[in-house]
Amino acid sequence: MGQTQTAFLILGIIVVLGSIAYTIQTIEERKRARKLLIMSLKSQIRNALNIYKGVPDIFMSAELHAFMNRYIVAKWQRLHEINITDDSQRSLNTFQERCKTRELSMQPPTGSMSIYQDEGQVYHALAQLKSTSQWLAELSKSKNISEAEFNELGWVVKDSFDRVSCDIQILEAMETQRIAGEKAGFHKFNIALKALKELNQSEALDSQIFSIHNHMEQLKHHYEEVEAAEEAARIAAQEAEDQP
Repeated sequence: MGQTQTAFLILGIIVVLGSIAYTIQTIEERKRARKLLIMSLKSQIRNALNIYKGVPDIFMSAELHAFMNRYIVAKWQRLHEINITDDSQRSLNTFQERCKTRELSMQPPTGSMSIYQDEGQVYHALAQLKSTSQWLAELSKSKNISEAEFNELGWVVKDSFDRVSCDIQILEAMETQRIAGEKAGFHKFNIALKALKELNQSEALDSQIFSIHNHMEQLKHHYEEVEAAEEAARIAAQEAEDQP
Protein backbone atom coordinates (compact mmCIF):
# COMPACT_ATOMS: atom_id res chain seq x y z
CA MET A 1 0.00 0.00 0.00
CA GLY A 2 1.43 3.31 -1.05
CA GLN A 3 1.78 6.36 1.09
CA THR A 4 -1.16 8.06 -0.60
CA GLN A 5 -3.43 5.13 0.02
CA THR A 6 -2.28 4.92 3.62
CA ALA A 7 -2.97 8.60 4.09
CA PHE A 8 -6.48 8.24 2.66
CA LEU A 9 -7.09 5.21 4.85
CA ILE A 10 -6.02 7.09 7.96
CA LEU A 11 -8.12 10.07 6.93
CA GLY A 12 -11.09 7.78 6.37
CA ILE A 13 -10.65 6.24 9.81
CA ILE A 14 -10.47 9.69 11.35
CA VAL A 15 -13.65 10.76 9.54
CA VAL A 16 -15.46 7.60 10.64
CA LEU A 17 -14.33 7.98 14.24
CA GLY A 18 -15.29 11.65 14.16
CA SER A 19 -18.73 10.76 12.84
CA ILE A 20 -19.17 8.16 15.54
CA ALA A 21 -18.08 10.62 18.22
CA TYR A 22 -20.44 13.27 16.85
CA THR A 23 -23.32 10.80 16.76
CA ILE A 24 -22.64 9.69 20.33
CA GLN A 25 -22.41 13.32 21.46
CA THR A 26 -25.67 14.16 19.70
CA ILE A 27 -27.42 11.19 21.30
CA GLU A 28 -26.08 12.15 24.74
CA GLU A 29 -27.18 15.76 24.27
CA ARG A 30 -30.66 14.62 23.27
CA LYS A 31 -30.81 12.32 26.29
CA ARG A 32 -29.69 15.18 28.53
CA ALA A 33 -32.20 17.58 26.96
CA ARG A 34 -34.97 15.00 27.37
CA LYS A 35 -34.01 14.42 31.00
CA LEU A 36 -33.97 18.16 31.71
CA LEU A 37 -37.36 18.61 30.02
CA ILE A 38 -38.84 15.80 32.10
CA MET A 39 -37.43 17.33 35.28
CA SER A 40 -38.75 20.76 34.31
CA LEU A 41 -42.25 19.46 33.55
CA LYS A 42 -42.37 17.48 36.78
CA SER A 43 -41.29 20.57 38.71
CA GLN A 44 -43.93 22.74 37.01
CA ILE A 45 -46.63 20.16 37.73
CA ARG A 46 -45.54 19.80 41.35
CA ASN A 47 -45.51 23.56 41.93
CA ALA A 48 -48.90 24.00 40.27
CA LEU A 49 -50.41 21.16 42.32
CA ASN A 50 -49.12 22.74 45.53
CA ILE A 51 -50.76 26.01 44.56
CA TYR A 52 -54.00 24.25 43.59
CA LYS A 53 -54.16 22.39 46.90
CA GLY A 54 -53.19 25.49 48.87
CA VAL A 55 -55.85 27.88 47.57
CA PRO A 56 -58.65 27.90 50.19
CA ASP A 57 -61.90 26.51 48.77
CA ILE A 58 -63.74 29.74 49.56
CA PHE A 59 -61.32 31.67 47.33
CA MET A 60 -61.11 29.20 44.45
CA SER A 61 -63.14 31.04 41.83
CA ALA A 62 -64.54 29.16 38.83
CA GLU A 63 -62.16 31.08 36.54
CA LEU A 64 -59.06 30.31 38.62
CA HIS A 65 -60.09 26.67 38.96
CA ALA A 66 -60.64 26.29 35.21
CA PHE A 67 -57.25 27.84 34.40
CA MET A 68 -55.34 25.71 36.91
CA ASN A 69 -57.08 22.56 35.71
CA ARG A 70 -56.26 23.36 32.08
CA TYR A 71 -52.64 24.32 32.84
CA ILE A 72 -51.83 21.28 34.98
CA VAL A 73 -53.46 18.79 32.61
CA ALA A 74 -51.61 20.31 29.63
CA LYS A 75 -48.26 20.00 31.42
CA TRP A 76 -49.03 16.43 32.43
CA GLN A 77 -50.01 15.46 28.90
CA ARG A 78 -46.80 16.99 27.57
CA LEU A 79 -44.85 14.95 30.13
CA HIS A 80 -46.64 11.76 29.09
CA GLU A 81 -45.74 12.37 25.46
CA ILE A 82 -42.10 11.76 26.33
CA ASN A 83 -42.26 9.78 29.57
CA ILE A 84 -45.35 8.03 30.91
CA THR A 85 -45.49 5.76 33.94
CA ASP A 86 -48.35 4.02 35.70
CA ASP A 87 -47.86 6.17 38.82
CA SER A 88 -47.88 9.38 36.79
CA GLN A 89 -51.05 8.37 34.93
CA ARG A 90 -52.77 7.47 38.21
CA SER A 91 -51.78 10.83 39.68
CA LEU A 92 -53.22 12.63 36.66
CA ASN A 93 -56.46 10.65 36.93
CA THR A 94 -56.69 11.46 40.64
CA PHE A 95 -56.19 15.15 39.96
CA GLN A 96 -58.84 15.23 37.24
CA GLU A 97 -61.30 13.48 39.53
CA ARG A 98 -60.50 15.99 42.29
CA CYS A 99 -61.23 18.83 39.89
CA LYS A 100 -64.64 17.36 39.10
CA THR A 101 -65.66 17.02 42.74
CA ARG A 102 -64.12 20.13 44.31
CA GLU A 103 -66.86 22.41 45.60
CA LEU A 104 -66.46 26.05 44.66
CA SER A 105 -68.10 28.60 46.94
CA MET A 106 -66.90 32.13 47.56
CA GLN A 107 -69.43 32.77 50.35
CA PRO A 108 -68.40 32.80 54.03
CA PRO A 109 -70.36 30.57 56.43
CA THR A 110 -73.91 31.88 56.87
CA GLY A 111 -74.23 34.08 59.92
CA SER A 112 -70.47 34.36 60.43
CA MET A 113 -68.83 37.76 60.82
CA SER A 114 -65.44 36.45 59.71
CA ILE A 115 -64.16 33.85 57.28
CA TYR A 116 -61.73 32.36 59.79
CA GLN A 117 -61.91 31.98 63.54
CA ASP A 118 -58.32 32.69 64.58
CA GLU A 119 -55.35 34.68 63.33
CA GLY A 120 -53.30 31.56 62.59
CA GLN A 121 -55.82 30.51 59.93
CA VAL A 122 -55.90 34.05 58.56
CA TYR A 123 -52.13 34.34 58.13
CA HIS A 124 -51.95 30.86 56.61
CA ALA A 125 -54.59 31.82 54.02
CA LEU A 126 -52.77 35.09 53.28
CA ALA A 127 -49.54 33.16 52.67
CA GLN A 128 -51.31 30.76 50.29
CA LEU A 129 -52.90 33.59 48.33
CA LYS A 130 -49.59 35.45 48.13
CA SER A 131 -47.95 32.30 46.72
CA THR A 132 -50.75 32.03 44.16
CA SER A 133 -50.23 35.62 43.09
CA GLN A 134 -46.48 35.08 42.70
CA TRP A 135 -47.08 31.87 40.71
CA LEU A 136 -49.38 33.70 38.29
CA ALA A 137 -46.78 36.45 37.90
CA GLU A 138 -44.12 33.85 37.05
CA LEU A 139 -46.43 32.28 34.46
CA SER A 140 -47.03 35.70 32.94
CA LYS A 141 -43.29 36.37 32.75
CA SER A 142 -42.69 33.03 31.02
CA LYS A 143 -45.65 33.59 28.64
CA ASN A 144 -47.59 30.62 30.03
CA ILE A 145 -50.69 32.75 30.53
CA SER A 146 -52.23 35.47 28.39
CA GLU A 147 -52.10 39.05 29.60
CA ALA A 148 -55.91 39.27 29.73
CA GLU A 149 -56.23 36.08 31.79
CA PHE A 150 -53.36 37.12 34.06
CA ASN A 151 -55.05 40.45 34.76
CA GLU A 152 -58.39 38.78 35.46
CA LEU A 153 -57.05 36.07 37.74
CA GLY A 154 -54.61 38.46 39.39
CA TRP A 155 -57.52 40.71 40.34
CA VAL A 156 -59.46 37.74 41.76
CA VAL A 157 -56.53 36.67 43.95
CA LYS A 158 -55.87 40.25 45.12
CA ASP A 159 -59.54 40.69 46.02
CA SER A 160 -59.40 37.45 48.01
CA PHE A 161 -56.23 38.64 49.76
CA ASP A 162 -57.96 41.89 50.74
CA ARG A 163 -61.01 39.99 52.02
CA VAL A 164 -58.84 37.81 54.26
CA SER A 165 -56.99 40.91 55.47
CA CYS A 166 -60.34 42.25 56.72
CA ASP A 167 -60.56 39.20 58.97
CA ILE A 168 -57.62 40.56 60.95
CA GLN A 169 -59.60 43.73 61.69
CA ILE A 170 -62.71 41.72 62.58
CA LEU A 171 -60.82 39.43 64.95
CA GLU A 172 -59.16 42.47 66.52
CA ALA A 173 -62.62 43.99 67.01
CA MET A 174 -63.79 40.82 68.76
CA GLU A 175 -60.77 40.93 71.06
CA THR A 176 -61.29 44.64 71.77
CA GLN A 177 -64.91 43.96 72.67
CA ARG A 178 -63.83 41.19 75.03
CA ILE A 179 -61.19 43.28 76.77
CA ALA A 180 -62.46 46.88 76.57
CA GLY A 181 -66.20 46.41 76.30
CA GLU A 182 -69.03 46.90 73.81
CA LYS A 183 -68.47 50.56 72.94
CA ALA A 184 -64.78 50.14 72.10
CA GLY A 185 -65.62 46.99 70.16
CA PHE A 186 -68.34 48.83 68.24
CA HIS A 187 -65.87 51.37 66.88
CA LYS A 188 -63.42 48.62 65.86
CA PHE A 189 -66.18 46.72 64.08
CA ASN A 190 -67.16 49.91 62.28
CA ILE A 191 -63.67 50.21 60.78
CA ALA A 192 -63.80 46.59 59.56
CA LEU A 193 -67.30 47.09 58.16
CA LYS A 194 -66.20 50.07 56.07
CA ALA A 195 -63.30 48.04 54.64
CA LEU A 196 -65.64 45.17 53.70
CA LYS A 197 -68.14 47.49 52.04
CA GLU A 198 -65.39 48.86 49.80
CA LEU A 199 -64.70 45.30 48.62
CA ASN A 200 -68.35 44.39 48.09
CA GLN A 201 -68.67 45.50 44.48
CA SER A 202 -70.25 42.20 43.44
CA GLU A 203 -72.44 42.06 46.58
CA ALA A 204 -70.86 38.70 47.43
CA LEU A 205 -70.16 39.89 50.97
CA ASP A 206 -73.74 40.92 51.80
CA SER A 207 -74.23 38.07 54.28
CA GLN A 208 -71.01 38.82 56.15
CA ILE A 209 -71.73 42.56 56.20
CA PHE A 210 -75.26 41.89 57.45
CA SER A 211 -73.93 39.74 60.31
CA ILE A 212 -71.45 42.41 61.39
CA HIS A 213 -74.07 45.13 61.12
CA ASN A 214 -76.50 43.15 63.31
CA HIS A 215 -73.77 42.52 65.88
CA MET A 216 -72.93 46.23 65.95
CA GLU A 217 -76.61 47.11 66.52
CA GLN A 218 -76.67 44.76 69.50
CA LEU A 219 -73.47 46.27 70.89
CA LYS A 220 -74.82 49.79 70.46
CA HIS A 221 -78.13 48.90 72.10
CA HIS A 222 -76.34 47.32 75.03
CA TYR A 223 -73.80 50.07 75.72
CA GLU A 224 -76.42 52.81 75.29
CA GLU A 225 -78.61 51.03 77.85
CA VAL A 226 -75.65 50.83 80.22
CA GLU A 227 -74.80 54.50 79.68
CA ALA A 228 -78.44 55.53 80.19
CA ALA A 229 -78.62 53.53 83.41
CA GLU A 230 -75.38 55.05 84.62
CA GLU A 231 -76.61 58.53 83.76
CA ALA A 232 -79.89 57.91 85.53
CA ALA A 233 -78.01 56.66 88.59
CA ARG A 234 -75.76 59.71 88.51
CA ILE A 235 -78.72 62.09 88.31
CA ALA A 236 -80.52 60.28 91.12
CA ALA A 237 -77.41 60.44 93.28
CA GLN A 238 -76.99 64.13 92.51
CA GLU A 239 -80.64 64.86 93.38
CA ALA A 240 -80.32 62.94 96.62
CA GLU A 241 -77.20 64.88 97.46
CA ASP A 242 -78.93 68.21 96.72
CA GLN A 243 -81.89 67.50 99.01
CA PRO A 244 -81.70 69.28 102.37
